[in-house]
Amino acid sequence: MREKEILGFVGEKRAFIGNEALQILAAREDWKEIIEECIKENEFFIKPESVEKKIVRTKIGLVEKEEHEQPAGHQPEEKSGGETADSDLHYRIMSEYDVTNQSFSQGTVQDFINLFQDKYLTLRKMVQLHHSLSPRPISRLKAMPKKEQFDLIGMVARKWQTKNGHTAIELEDMEKSCIAVISKNERSLEPAREKLMLDDVIGVRVEKISDEMVIVKELFWADMPQRKMKRSKHDVRVASISDMHVGSRLFLETPFHKFIEWINGEIGDEKEKQEIKKIKYLMVTGDNVDGIGIYPNQFNELSIKNIFEQYAKFSDLILQIPKDIQIFIIPGQHDAVRWADPQPAIPERVAPKLYEAENVHLMGSPSWVEIEGFKTLLYHGSGLHTLFSNVSGLSYLEPQYAIVELLKKRDLMPAYGIGHTYVPEKKDYMLVREEPDLVFIGDLHHSGYTCYRGTMIIDNSTWQGRTDYQVRLGHIPTPGIVPVINLKTGNIIEKQFIESEPEKE
Repeated sequence: MREKEILGFVGEKRAFIGNEALQILAAREDWKEIIEECIKENEFFIKPESVEKKIVRTKIGLVEKEEHEQPAGHQPEEKSGGETADSDLHYRIMSEYDVTNQSFSQGTVQDFINLFQDKYLTLRKMVQLHHSLSPRPISRLKAMPKKEQFDLIGMVARKWQTKNGHTAIELEDMEKSCIAVISKNERSLEPAREKLMLDDVIGVRVEKISDEMVIVKELFWADMPQRKMKRSKHDVRVASISDMHVGSRLFLETPFHKFIEWINGEIGDEKEKQEIKKIKYLMVTGDNVDGIGIYPNQFNELSIKNIFEQYAKFSDLILQIPKDIQIFIIPGQHDAVRWADPQPAIPERVAPKLYEAENVHLMGSPSWVEIEGFKTLLYHGSGLHTLFSNVSGLSYLEPQYAIVELLKKRDLMPAYGIGHTYVPEKKDYMLVREEPDLVFIGDLHHSGYTCYRGTMIIDNSTWQGRTDYQVRLGHIPTPGIVPVINLKTGNIIEKQFIESEPEKE
């Protein structure tokens, strides 16, 4: 019934709406306001991306600074314990998706074959099921009559621009490859053409023009299904931090101590202290220490020049967080693990105190944990830099939308060998095999939030001042910010611990 009402309203405004955007709006009470906002911005063809962006845009209330909230837009538990306001804690570390203690790669040709076969077969199934495709093997292309339309699913082996300005890709499956041409005149395919990268697994609806060439009519990613955001029955909060860089001269120690006082309920009014008590989970998404020898001349920029001492201080800070909060920690490129993804957990020998703490859990990057029924993906975010370098329209000022692109691909490894490095494990740990309810990312030093098809995305802040490298890039971090998610309502409160960027020493 609401769908007819929406269609009638859109028609009155002399606008157009696609079926996907219609389904999203039909689930919302504020659909009329969203449509009116689209039209005010001269968007007379209402797309699902525009709708989702307006639902979660901060100025309409996903995030409220400081204390005030505004509306936002494998079942068995491994462990339980502690008391929330009205329930026991329930969480399960999904170790099947963590490379820790499961890295057996020797860097052989077979390891690479295993990696790409696992990626192709897993994403092929997702593409086929999510879009109800009936793909033909590429090897049967010669037997198909010209002008016939059919579906293919393959991995992008090459991408180039033709002399006439069209985009051509070499698409391969497990047996054979063909050339697929995306016409420059197909305006509906323009966004996909810009975002297409090597090693992407895609579905295409095509028309045959020769025994080795097809024209692309439609293009499909594995993508996420359209879902409503999950809500918890219990009044539980999740906080997240990232990129402390303990040991750096630019580590913002004083603001971090304010955070510790705050989460211990030592500052703030009584109402805020009651809210803080509901924080039962803390996500820590990498670059916990600054490390040693990570970049040229780093040694001179360190306040702690010993890796064990860096982790000793990091551990002491983390252990000041209340014991009734479950803390999940993953590594980043600055941590004492391999630089390449997927990264195993920080080893016990450098952080023994954390391994002794019952409420602290050290995991790899990426890794998954289920909390209160919410499937939660944690990834430091190293591969995002490759995405920013190769896909136009993305901004470091809004990193959350880069994460949306990875969710569309269902792959945290944008391309192999053109940026960040990856270890060819027998299983591709970079695939988004489940549908996450929460995603926490670090690395980019810039906070940002959005929701994509029922998945809430949190790009974390940092506790490091602006570096010389960031100044040269023109990158402006947003340090000292802690988002707190209310799992019952989906609201985010953003707590800030510094007023402005401090001066560099």
